[in-house]
Amino acid sequence: MLRPDVSFRWRDRKDLRRGSRGDPGCADHGAGDRQGPGSSRRAGFAPARWPPSPAAMDPFLVLLHSMSTRLSTSEVSDLKFLCQDRLSKRKLERVQSGIDLFSLLLEQNELDRENPERLRELLTSLKRQDLLRLLDDFEEGAEVTARQEEQDFHAAFDIICDHVGKDWRRLARQLKVPDSKIDAIEVKYPRNLSEQVRESLRVWKKAAREHATVSHLVQALRACRLNLVADLVEEDQQVRGLQLQSGSGGGTVSLKAWDSGAPAPGASP
Repeated sequence: MLRPDVSFRWRDRKDLRRGSRGDPGCADHGAGDRQGPGSSRRAGFAPARWPPSPAAMDPFLVLLHSMSTRLSTSEVSDLKFLCQDRLSKRKLERVQSGIDLFSLLLEQNELDRENPERLRELLTSLKRQDLLRLLDDFEEGAEVTARQEEQDFHAAFDIICDHVGKDWRRLARQLKVPDSKIDAIEVKYPRNLSEQVRESLRVWKKAAREHATVSHLVQALRACRLNLVADLVEEDQQVRGLQLQSGSGGGTVSLKAWDSGAPAPGASP
């Protein structure tokens, strides 16, 4: 069994809106009028749903939702003014909450979990040090997660390289590595079977980018009927996950802390 994949993909960016103020499950308890006027269901925005879908649990989306609940109506207006050069007037007129604005910025690729400097600029303009600290915590946690994922890939690659052998071409094709790339790998490493396997996995990982996961590798192995290798990878990942749970302590950022309903210290009235 694989360690749960915490890096949910954010192709469902609009799920961020599902935690809107109109949903009692997402109320900002004690926040008063800082919630802003986003409680009504407006045309052009998705209605609230609770609990959120798994896509909405992307840590970056959780972070943005938590920040949104801590913004006052006047701060949302300030952010709209700061985004005039990036969003059209028509879109900005529809924005009535932080969730609305962050959703639009995500759709326009103006916010990026891999490079959240634009978000940092906006929070700095508001002089919200509490929200900047949340962003710092997120970035620290993301770095830890990225290192863990790289270690997981390295371990999985080692197992596959040791056990797949000449079946690597079939696996590479299952992973959608082009035949031209496979031919080039054979030319590059003509007498090194292990490096041929490893290079094919590197090519797949580079092409798949954020969609590359160890679970995807396991699925491809099983599709090629390499079930023994798939079992070895899964068992290793399970052991690594247990070691991580027992040894990491507080090494990752708590989603509960990000999505807390309590107002942050220093929040505007």
